[in-house]
Amino acid sequence: MERRGFIKTGLVTVAAGASGHLAYGEIRVPVGEDISQAEMENFTREMDLSMDLISHSSGDYLKRLIPQTPNEAEQNFFRSSLRTLLLVGNFGKLPVKGQVHPWMQKRMLYSVPEINYSVTSSLDMLKNLSDESKEEIRSALTDDPELGNRILETLDLEAKAVGVPSSLRRQMRVMGTRINRRLSHSPEMLFDEYIKKADKLLAAGHSDEELDHLLKAQAGEADFSKRRTEAEYAAMQWNRMNIPDLPPGYLPIITEQDENKPSDNQPSLKKRKGMGLLGIGSVITLAGWLFIGLAVLADSFGALAVVGVIGGVTVGPVLILIALIILIIKAIQSGKSNR
Repeated sequence: MERRGFIKTGLVTVAAGASGHLAYGEIRVPVGEDISQAEMENFTREMDLSMDLISHSSGDYLKRLIPQTPNEAEQNFFRSSLRTLLLVGNFGKLPVKGQVHPWMQKRMLYSVPEINYSVTSSLDMLKNLSDESKEEIRSALTDDPELGNRILETLDLEAKAVGVPSSLRRQMRVMGTRINRRLSHSPEMLFDEYIKKADKLLAAGHSDEELDHLLKAQAGEADFSKRRTEAEYAAMQWNRMNIPDLPPGYLPIITEQDENKPSDNQPSLKKRKGMGLLGIGSVITLAGWLFIGLAVLADSFGALAVVGVIGGVTVGPVLILIALIILIIKAIQSGKSNR
């Protein structure tokens, strides 16, 4: 598929359609260290409904910006991107006990191919964008100072309609505002910074042992060990409750046949690195392999402090949001040129 055709038609479903509104409003993320099975059941079912809704809705808010009709292949990137932001954002908001709940762990492993597809596709997009396209993006934002705000408002409406918690939407809005500011100044500088930080992690750790050592070094061995012990203890608590299985209530958008199938019990090294870009570590414990959050979204940009994390802001969500903003701008430009 030619990139111009992809840009013109593949954007109506950035949020994959938020025209269907959830009956319960936004997803209720459990808080506190002593969360109950009932709280996790309500949360999991609400999140499953949101993930499924993203797969089937039509993106009415985005159509007001880009009245194009995408084909199925073109929708995959946008739908998987919003689902990645929703799933990873909710995971990061959970306390450790919630993160290691068997149903949450099942969904993280089930969605690893889709999550990694969203991140790597966004990274590839930034690497392959031409100098001409970068200048067009900068000019679009400087010539129309309100364009960035309109894009972020549209994404916020789409996210709200599929139940994304208001706290996550606020953080994404702040992050998007700063991305737009930097895009209007120098897309090249922004891209180079995040490409280098992503490549640094992806090139590091040639074995599970080396990656574990890197995680410990970046997060601080004492803090990392404490978090792993806490996760192990909580997971074993859940295991003693003999919680029945609850398969994910949504179908995968992206699957991989050769590696890390949803039924795998252990993520591959490549997938562990990809999850690291989203501030999520995968560690071996007495309770088995567990995904744990190494950081949550924050409102600042800074130096690399934790693997995949910049001043508390994970590299992966930033890459995804940059890619979505860029594609929306390019689609708007393409629509104007065809009038």
